[in-house]
Amino acid sequence: MDALEAIRLRRSVRSYSDQPVGDADLDELLRLALMAPTGGMAQAWSLLVIREPKRRAALAEIVIAGGGAYFASVRPAQPGHTPEQHAQWGLDYANEVLGSYRHVPLWILGLVVPRDVFPPEDRDKEALADEISVAFAMENLFVAARAKGLGTVPTVFHWYNEPALRSLVGLPDEIRIPVITPLGYPTAFPVGLPPRLKELRRPWRTLVHDEMWGTTRG
Repeated sequence: MDALEAIRLRRSVRSYSDQPVGDADLDELLRLALMAPTGGMAQAWSLLVIREPKRRAALAEIVIAGGGAYFASVRPAQPGHTPEQHAQWGLDYANEVLGSYRHVPLWILGLVVPRDVFPPEDRDKEALADEISVAFAMENLFVAARAKGLGTVPTVFHWYNEPALRSLVGLPDEIRIPVITPLGYPTAFPVGLPPRLKELRRPWRTLVHDEMWGTTRG
């Protein structure tokens, strides 16, 4: 599969088998990820791979619980539900849609490792540049994984309990965790979008402006 096809067919995979990922495939994906552009060649990043069964199982629980908190926060409660009932609904829904994360053979954490290259007064700009670089690396990973028949999904549900994740993998305070992903073989690659998301997706032409803001193509 060439790069253009892999981009077209990349999907957010949330249903995985427990089929292991080979070491050679993993190493190739990590190298391709780290070929991404990085401002000033700072390489203010690291990729943390989690394969040990107990550790990845604990990570899956952190992510699923975080997913539950997210779903409860962005969707309105059913009429008559208490906050506790709504929180339980969010967790139940997360277990329904993310439960196979417990079987994923490995996880990859995209980390920002500050290099403090910018002058102190511009460290906020450097922080943004570093996170953009990590995003580039992870997108390389997502596309390359799809080309190999592997699934990924950019995940931020760990944000809801980041201290637990930091403790799990021994991260110092200065290292940031903007995005993580499971990596494994999907039970099936999603085709199209669920109806709710299809309604939200804007036509690409409405998002492209030519020459001046407001001159969209659609």
